[in-house]
Order: sequence, then structure tokens, then C-alpha cells
Amino acid sequence: MQENEIFRWSELSPVCLVRRVLRQLPAILMGGVVAAIWAWIITTGLYRPTYVSSATLAVSVGGSTYSSVLANLTVSNETAETFTQLFESNVFESLAVRELGLSQLPGELTATVLPDTNLLVLRAEADTPAGAFQTLELVLDNYDQISDQLFQNVILSELASPVVPTAPSDPLDQGRVLRLSALGGMVLVAVLVLLLALAEDTVQTRSALERKLDVKLFGVIGHEVKNKTLRAKLKRANKGLLVTMPVASFGFTETIYKLGLKLSYAAKNSGHKVFLITSVAENEGKSTVAANLALTLAQRGKKVLLVDADMHKAAQYKILGTEPKRELADVLSGEGEWEPEFLKDRQLYTLLSRKSSGRAAELIASPRMGEVLEQARREMDFILVDSPPIAMFSDVEALADQADASILVVRQDGVSARRINDAADMLDQCRAELLGCIFNDVRAMPAVAGGRGYGYGYGYGYGYGYGHYGYGNYYGHKKSRAVTDGGTGVDDGDG
Repeated sequence: MQENEIFRWSELSPVCLVRRVLRQLPAILMGGVVAAIWAWIITTGLYRPTYVSSATLAVSVGGSTYSSVLANLTVSNETAETFTQLFESNVFESLAVRELGLSQLPGELTATVLPDTNLLVLRAEADTPAGAFQTLELVLDNYDQISDQLFQNVILSELASPVVPTAPSDPLDQGRVLRLSALGGMVLVAVLVLLLALAEDTVQTRSALERKLDVKLFGVIGHEVKNKTLRAKLKRANKGLLVTMPVASFGFTETIYKLGLKLSYAAKNSGHKVFLITSVAENEGKSTVAANLALTLAQRGKKVLLVDADMHKAAQYKILGTEPKRELADVLSGEGEWEPEFLKDRQLYTLLSRKSSGRAAELIASPRMGEVLEQARREMDFILVDSPPIAMFSDVEALADQADASILVVRQDGVSARRINDAADMLDQCRAELLGCIFNDVRAMPAVAGGRGYGYGYGYGYGYGYGHYGYGNYYGHKKSRAVTDGGTGVDDGDG
């Protein structure tokens, strides 16, 4: 199938985006730290504080009284402006430097006339407080000697003497700059995380799954936690959540029951017995889906065999909490006889794996595997086969050719739609009928999750391929449009 490249905001789940950001929180915080460090380096290296010392002078014309100068503001103001230009000119600075015997003034001189007055504000700017004060003092102390060469009739009266500045005139709030830089860095990294999430084109909502995937819905399973207390989480008391556990909610067990009922109908209508449960990648929840479907069918009085065909890194013995007495690899290699182990407390037959086998692909494709499945068909009502991930091992194709039907487990916001479609195409070309996909570990906003029926799941992490799972109750079929039940997702915050 060619995926539709049209971007739709409705196919994004806010919960998935938030979880993406939270999972990358260390990277986001590091982005803020790096931005703050760079801001500190830049401000420390480039910021040069400026200190200003100022004095206020009254400009008057010689030969006039102070009051007559105020009476004729026009003459005094013109004189002050002329004097200002001289202060700011290179001529005055050169003359001051020569008379004071310095190579250059420590600071820069500026002069400003107050509007409608004969008052002159003289400022000296320098990189240090002492430099600003020294510059102004030198000019004022030696003004008489300098002014005799430039003016004959101008008098300056000092009204406000200069003082040593105690703070820069352009203060920098470095703490505020660092805080804003850190915030900007974190926001930038968070935006990059979200952009990467969009570029991955994962399946986040049911509408996205229906539009993007070339496989029908068999069920939707929401999120629910198996370890509901802090103590249980810290001890990781449960390796997986099963319908037989007291911590399993009613919604969860009801959802799995409905999925089992759907599978029973498919078996009754087609005569299928061997069902392959697989996924594109690890950590999508296929092993727990297989275990719970097997337990549900067994609770209905069916003779069910659960086969753990993932001989690379098995999981069923952890989920069920049992050590296999005879492994599948031994049976396939001829070192053990066909004799499924019956778990009395679960009313379930099992043929499990525990140790990794380097001959897994060879054993799965061997005639002995077909013989084992044929024997199981004669003795069992249902055979559920937990397979390795499609994207990682080639065993799945051989298993799909020996099974009767297959179900693809797709975790919300897991792998890209393109990879899921490639896996679905591969399964569709094999002998086993592709019944559809189970949309797994689905989380939704509370306002979106309301509805009739149930959609629950759970999350947990350990080992290979079994790090986070959940369950729900939408149904579909490869050859027909899905018939669905509404659901509500439960998010308890377990990562």
C-alpha cells in the first residue's frame, strides 16, 4: 500500500507527544544547560560594563552677572551649545591630552545642554569607575588653563561635582539572561523532539491506523499498569499482567475476553487452529497478548497450547512465572519428545523456550516444526504461537507458512506506518490468513477516552521485546471493515 502523505493534526495524540517529551526530558534539560553555559561564555566574554561620572555646570558670559545671564537665555544657550561641540570634538580632547601630559584620556567626554537653560551636563564614560571619574576631574581641574586658549568670555560655574560611579550605567542581569537562555534551549530541544516524532510517522490514533495501514483492526487495547503501588513498582513484582491476576481490572479482563471470543468466531468459521501472534519490532506487547488470549480461551474450557517460538529471547516463561521442563528447541532438535507441559493452576498447555538457540531459524523452518504443529492440531482446540519480531528475525515467515492465521500486534506510537505495512504485506503473502492487527498500549486524553465498553492495557518493562504493553477491545478483519466497541484508556503514569 502507498501511504497517504497528507498530514492531519487529528491523527496526532497529545498523550503520545507529551510522553515523547517526557522520555527525552534528560536531553531537554541538557539542552537548557548547554544554552546557559554558552550564554555565560558569551556574556562574560563580550559584555563590557560602562561607568559614567557626570558634573553639572552653569555657562555664563564674562562681564555679565549671573542673573543677567539667566535673563538672556538665548545668548547663554548658544554659548553652551558651542561649548558642548568643543567638548565632543577631537580638538578639545587633543588639547586636554597635551596640557595634561597623557597619551589619551581614560574615558570619553560628552556634553549635553538642558533645554531652555544655560546648564551643561558634562559626562565622562570609561570601562572602570576610576577611569570615568579621573577623566572628568582632569578636565574640570584644568579647565581654566585650557579655556584661555579657546574662549575669552566664557565662564563655567560648577553646580554639581563629579563622584566615582558605584555601578555601570548599562547593567547586565546575567542571571536573567542565563535563565532565559536555559528556557530557550529546553524549548528548542523539545521542538526538535516533536519534529522528529512527526517525521517518524508512527501510528498514534485509531483514525491514523485506519488511514495509513493496509491491515484491518482486530482489537484496540488501552493502557493499564500491572504494578499499581509504589512498592510493587520498585520491586517490579509482576513481570506481566495476566487476566488471572488479582490486580487485573474488570475492564482489562473483559477486553481480553472479547478478543478471545473474536478469535473463537474466526476459528469456528474457518476451521483455523494455529494462530501466530507477532509484531514488527520488540516492545510491542505480542507475548503478553498471546499469553492472555491463551488463558482466556482455556478459561472457556478449551484445550489450548501456548508455544513460545521466540528461541532468540523468550518471554513466556517470565510472563507465566514458570520454568519449562522441556524446551521447544529440544523437541525440534530431537533431544526431547512431544509432550506439552500442563499448567494445572492455569488449565493451559505450554511448550516454552527459555535458553537462546543459535539454530532458531533452522529449527523453525525444519520439517519437525510442521510435525509438532500437526500433532498439536490433532490434540488441541487452539494453538497460539508467540513468534520473534518480524523486523529482527526471519523465523516469522516460516512460522506464518505453517500457521493457519496470524495477528499483528501494533503498539501505539511504536514503529512507522511504512514498516507496519511492509510486515503486513509479508504476512498477507504467506499461507496463514492475516486476521488483522491489535492496536496495543493505547493511551488517550480523558475527554477522548470516554465511551461505552472497555479499552484497557498495561505497561511493564524487562528484557527483550517485552518492555511495555497494554490491551483493548476493537475488532476487525483483513477482508472486511472492522466492527468496533468503544473504549476508555487508563493511564497510571507507569513508563
